[in-house]
Amino acid sequence: MENLLSVKFEEIMLYLISKYGDKFEQYLQSLISKETSSFKSIIESNMYSNLKLEDIAFLCNMSLSTFKRHFRNEYNLSPGKWLQDKRLIRAKEILKHGKLKPSDIYMEYGYNNLSNFSVAFKNKFGVNPKEVL
Repeated sequence: MENLLSVKFEEIMLYLISKYGDKFEQYLQSLISKETSSFKSIIESNMYSNLKLEDIAFLCNMSLSTFKRHFRNEYNLSPGKWLQDKRLIRAKEILKHGKLKPSDIYMEYGYNNLSNFSVAFKNKFGVNPKEVL
């Protein structure tokens, strides 16, 4: 039965391509790019939030494992590593302005305590967050 469905689907696709040509192919491409752009826009609009990966996967309407697989295909990094890097870079920018201290911002960037934030920050930039000017 599955083989028959596969053959029928292929017949339909070949018919549509022969009848509509490039217009149909462009339509199929637009469907793919909409999915990617929606996926990316959800991620990029939530990258500085302190949402967990499970929450972002839910917003993308995916299971966590599907989300991780799709993310790695799109960004060539694990979502945890990518988000940590983006959040630490943003935290460094905030600290450079000098108005806030590390103790004021660590929770905003997904860390449960100041110690974990400081260790991650030092591993990424080679300096403690208190030393950023």
